[in-house]
Amino acid sequence: MDKKEALLIWEHEYGSLEYAYDIVGRKIKREDYMVENQVGWVVAYMRPLNAGGTTDDGNTIILHHHTASEKGDSYPEFFVDSKKYIVKHDEIEDFYYIESTDNRDDEL
Repeated sequence: MDKKEALLIWEHEYGSLEYAYDIVGRKIKREDYMVENQVGWVVAYMRPLNAGGTTDDGNTIILHHHTASEKGDSYPEFFVDSKKYIVKHDEIEDFYYIESTDNRDDEL
């Protein structure tokens, strides 16, 4: 995905904000798409393409590059900083969303 397409997704999610936070609270900067620094970000897929996900807007999410790396292709559950997240699908509106759960220690 080129920067122009990524910035359209940014505008849809964050409007004209210069800085925002991803789902785990990591700060990201509008101009730092695909930059691996403290505020760099990428567009990722909540349901990975290799797991049947699509490239439409209902499956995209903006993540700090570290968050995206930790999530990887995990689906529907993934962990970031020992916190569990679950990707869910709204069948009626046809979009994916992510919910956080308790820490993985609670599952043991």
